[in-house]
Amino acid sequence: MGLMDEIQKARDLLTGAEHVAILLPAHPTLDALAAAEVIARVLAGHGKYVGFLPSVAADVSSLPPAFDRVKHPLPLIRERIIAIDTTQAPIGQLRYEKHDSRIEIILSPKSGAIREDTFSFRDGKIQCDALIAIAVPDIEEISIEAMDLTPQFFTETPIVNIGNAEGHKDYGEANLLSPTAGSLSEIASACITQIDSAQPDTETATLLLAGLIHNTRNFAVPVRVGAHLAAADLLGRGADQHAAAGMAGMDKPLSLSQLIARAQVRSKETDEGRVLWSFLTAEDFEKTSRSGQDAGAVMEALPRFSPSHETAILLWQDPRTREVRSMISAPRHILAALAERESGVWGNPIFVPHTVFTNFLEAEERIGALLRVPLPKLSDVA
Repeated sequence: MGLMDEIQKARDLLTGAEHVAILLPAHPTLDALAAAEVIARVLAGHGKYVGFLPSVAADVSSLPPAFDRVKHPLPLIRERIIAIDTTQAPIGQLRYEKHDSRIEIILSPKSGAIREDTFSFRDGKIQCDALIAIAVPDIEEISIEAMDLTPQFFTETPIVNIGNAEGHKDYGEANLLSPTAGSLSEIASACITQIDSAQPDTETATLLLAGLIHNTRNFAVPVRVGAHLAAADLLGRGADQHAAAGMAGMDKPLSLSQLIARAQVRSKETDEGRVLWSFLTAEDFEKTSRSGQDAGAVMEALPRFSPSHETAILLWQDPRTREVRSMISAPRHILAALAERESGVWGNPIFVPHTVFTNFLEAEERIGALLRVPLPKLSDVA
């Protein structure tokens, strides 16, 4: 079946759902966050209760206000069970009466009075009629224990599976998968068009365009014609191109955007995804006609592209001297600890060590050793 057929299946599934859960990966991209925000908005507009599974480890507090549902996610709600110890208070009859603003549960004891201490309350199962998984390549790799879910949750709950990565598995009742799509936001845009007959408002269109711009690095990477058509459609629906580029961290001169894109391409993760390392060679500056003075702008942009990383490090080679220098972006309490161990200039949220290196390997070993020394937790300095 084609993507549009799968979108129709998703529409039918979600139309009948009252409670919907959204699942994101632990370290979602801005593209995934934009897709989740927009889908949650549209479904809530149709009277659905939309909650988020507690999977995101990213610090989303720095996201723009437009990401309101992602920044302030609703939890999934559970049934509430009222238990009565019938060994202490045998019950002859149970009935309930509905009034305008309350429900009365009426218990008729067989013998003796019913005391308050015979009642107890506990949570029941999660109320979830459908699950939307965004950018989760394999649902079996998700830890149900960490989310306080039953082992049957993923097998008993219908899943709408959204992804655009190579190797993304078909595990949903509806699989909105397109490795050729320019972004998850492109797929989300097609999906909400089927769910909601009304045109998306300006802010929704801007969010989707931001995801598309972010994932394509402002179309600096090769994409198929569908991505360009999606961008044109969103602009036609009122998307603010300047605001979208700002959200995506692409409100820069083209040559600077190209330099930032080169740093992204030369990136890797360590420490279970908590630390992002990015690299710029002298050739990167020369090819984009930029100078070492632009390293700071690149450093400021990198955390916006990868908000899930606690610490971001840029190692860059001065195009004039060929020396390698470093910059570190992290929460303020970590920067303060680093400044006590290493000479440098620091402010919130960037620390620039004074030390220069002859090559990237030397720089990576030195900065890596600096970070491996136990750093304080925020609770230690609060």
